[in-house]
Amino acid sequence: MTVLEFKNVGYSVKIGSGKKSSYKTILSNINGSIKSGELVAIIGSSGAGKTTLLNILSGRIIGGSVTGDILFDNKKRNRKTFKKDVAYVEQDDLLFPTLTAKETISYAADFRLDSNEYTPAQKADRVKDIVKSLRLSKSENVFIGNEKLKGLSGGERKRVSIGVEIVTDPKMIMLDEPTSGLDSNSSEVIVKLLKGIAVEKNLICISSIHQPSSKIFYTFDKVILMAPGGVVYFGSTKDVLDYFTSIGYECPPRENPADYLIDVMTIDYESEDNLKSSQDRVNHLKQSWIEYVEKSGNIYVSPESDSSIASESSLALKKLPDSSNSSENSSPLLSWKNPWLSEFKTLLNRSWLRQFRDKSILMSQLFSAIFTALLVGFTFFKKPTGITEAQNKIGLLFLLIVNMVFPVCMPLLPVLIEERSVMTRERSSGSYRMSSFFLSIVFTKVPISLISNFIALTGIYFLAKLQLDVGKYFTYIAIYFTTVLNSLGIALVTSAAAPNAEVASIFAPLILSVFMIFGGSLVNSDTVTPVLSWLRYTNYVYYSYMAAMQNEMYGLVFKCGNTDNGACYPNGESVIESFSLNKLTVWECVGVNLAMAAIYFFSAYLIIRFKSKPKHILI
Repeated sequence: MTVLEFKNVGYSVKIGSGKKSSYKTILSNINGSIKSGELVAIIGSSGAGKTTLLNILSGRIIGGSVTGDILFDNKKRNRKTFKKDVAYVEQDDLLFPTLTAKETISYAADFRLDSNEYTPAQKADRVKDIVKSLRLSKSENVFIGNEKLKGLSGGERKRVSIGVEIVTDPKMIMLDEPTSGLDSNSSEVIVKLLKGIAVEKNLICISSIHQPSSKIFYTFDKVILMAPGGVVYFGSTKDVLDYFTSIGYECPPRENPADYLIDVMTIDYESEDNLKSSQDRVNHLKQSWIEYVEKSGNIYVSPESDSSIASESSLALKKLPDSSNSSENSSPLLSWKNPWLSEFKTLLNRSWLRQFRDKSILMSQLFSAIFTALLVGFTFFKKPTGITEAQNKIGLLFLLIVNMVFPVCMPLLPVLIEERSVMTRERSSGSYRMSSFFLSIVFTKVPISLISNFIALTGIYFLAKLQLDVGKYFTYIAIYFTTVLNSLGIALVTSAAAPNAEVASIFAPLILSVFMIFGGSLVNSDTVTPVLSWLRYTNYVYYSYMAAMQNEMYGLVFKCGNTDNGACYPNGESVIESFSLNKLTVWECVGVNLAMAAIYFFSAYLIIRFKSKPKHILI
């Protein structure tokens, strides 16, 4: 039998800095014991610390200071084994909308089940069993969906989120408000399923929950009631009203017990009188529980407590080593379940599957490429002479760069941030390495961007009558491909560093606009003040434009007419010299751009790697 025990658990956070800093206590003196097969609710008012306690017990708390002792199976938790023993279902359903319910759980099985222990057939059987136990058989081939794509209902999506986490057959599952945003019927289905899973699979199930109905409330075996700062009750849901009646708080007839208890535990800030009276009431609740525990002489006491578990817990805690010196807790995380190449293949397969299913994006990219080729190509279709020919080529070559910058970078920002959110959830449970995930994104987004831009570039090249030379054509393609790669790199870096899509969509255009200004066309680089002139050397637009201009202009002779009034470039070389675009050769520019793209990609990898690796505190 699996048992989770916790003694004198507390949590505080640092406020301020320097000499004026202090610690604010969020939780204190939390004690309890939960055994396998039990479904336990954590209920409390807003700000009482429900999610904080859940994160402490699950080993996912980040920052602050955690005190006390927590035992799992009569042993101190350690990073080597605890991650595979506990499943955590987040409040938000972070799932890919274009995958089906069955596919989502199947990919989780591929990532998290050891290939040395499970054959593909055994993994498929595990997925089938989970789909059946979560009552998803009728909708297993329905897309997850979102606000743009019709798919599963909110309750079904939550069941998929649960299925993804229990695929490893954990000993304990924790859920952060699984009924949030669901109607009463869906909420009841979720809680009953959790109860069935806890009993059938004999695991510990702990869930924070907000204002459950009376029927849902009594589905739970035990309840932890939390007021700001601590616990006011931990025990059987059947006995909770009797306990509160014994200390002077009787639930009125026909009132939802959960609503009444939350009202009693809530501090009212509407007026000073209400504030004082509610604070006194909450303090009385906490003190009454402390006295109840002390009177019993056992920190694990609760109505209907298990004395054998309590005695084992007390004995184990007496033998517990100092957590600060635990060698197990300083050990590295679990070894990966699958080889790197297997992870990469699975991730790449999923990424391409999602890409092909999102037909709106694929069709819009194809349409945009063809439209751009026709519009720009026919705009520059008529070939003028003299200075007008030079002017048109100067504008066209820079316009192509603009088209390889903003249209490539901006649409990817929200997509990549969505990928990052799912990746963070999957990585927190040890699904795969960051390198395999990152390369799967690169090997999906890069080919699609290159293909769509190849269509546009080829159409424009021949419609605009650029130099009909095979070598110059392929050089032209290579130059603009390096531009696309750098734009993709900027998108990756920005989406990795930004907290959300809105922030990314503000900073990305700002960065790209700076590149445009110092790109060599809008202003002559040699005339820029030394304070800013260095920016061109870090600017891939500048090197792309320099290479594109040299590739097209060298070998051209312009026929100057009488209408040019002497303001005519005699040849392409004079244009290059006039714009100061002769600092490097074409292939040197291509090489610099490739190097900068590699730096952007590697920087994005490092940023997302360290940002997605939270330092959880485990005691």
